[in-house]
Amino acid sequence: MMLVAVFLIMVMNMFAKLVSDDFTPAEIVFWRGFFAMPIIIGIIAYRKDWALLKTARLKGQIIRGVGGSFGILSVFWAYSLMPMADVVAIMFTAGLMTTALSALWLGEKVGVYRWGAVAIGFIGAVIAANPMDSNFNVEGTLVALAAAFIGGAVVSTMLRSLGKTEPAITTVFYTLVMNSIVSAPFLIVSGTHIPSMNAIPILLGVGVAGVISLLFKTQAFRYAEASLLSPIHYTSIIWGVLFGYFIWGDVPAINVLIGATIIITANIVIIWRENKKSKSKTDSHQEA
Repeated sequence: MMLVAVFLIMVMNMFAKLVSDDFTPAEIVFWRGFFAMPIIIGIIAYRKDWALLKTARLKGQIIRGVGGSFGILSVFWAYSLMPMADVVAIMFTAGLMTTALSALWLGEKVGVYRWGAVAIGFIGAVIAANPMDSNFNVEGTLVALAAAFIGGAVVSTMLRSLGKTEPAITTVFYTLVMNSIVSAPFLIVSGTHIPSMNAIPILLGVGVAGVISLLFKTQAFRYAEASLLSPIHYTSIIWGVLFGYFIWGDVPAINVLIGATIIITANIVIIWRENKKSKSKTDSHQEA
């Protein structure tokens, strides 16, 4: 499920980048929800299970929806500013941010190995961004880091929590509702325009790929721990490179690939340590 979700997320981002010259990120978020909502309503109507529109965790759904809205807005914005492979490489820091947040925000104990992996991973991010280059994209890098933090670290944590009690369709429905609410003020201020006949199929692709990826991703978090699913996100670099090359002719610089490799390795070290620590606790309980 997560493999399919990651592929569809990259398809959605590819479509969003295609229309980024004509639509603002907020507009793309709005039209994503506009084309995706009928699909969710159609699934619920087909199943005749209108109880899926109800939630026992409204506050959690609202927080996840708002976070997800700003996260996807940041993602679309980042892709409009940089090549796909560059954005993907920087967004791999989401796993590192999750570890740092767990220590600084939740008070979890993070040992020297994981702190070391976080430090090395961010060195990889610096290598990928290459701030010493005269063409260094400051805005794109900052937006991509924001997307990694909001759309990656924060939202993944929320999904894992909601996935324990909430059906995937329910969470996706509220996410799309919050997409419309969050994007509306931006559209009121900046205005929007009706998509042309050429743009409609692309925006439809954003919505369809987006909603199906949300369903698969949310369902995946119901069945597996985040530590198991996290490495699957790294397959996105494959699609980022392929889409970037064949559609825009972008060839990722060697520093981007080196940086991505370092970040991936750092994340794998963190996952390995977390699994080892979890196993040790389990063995201790069994012995007791």
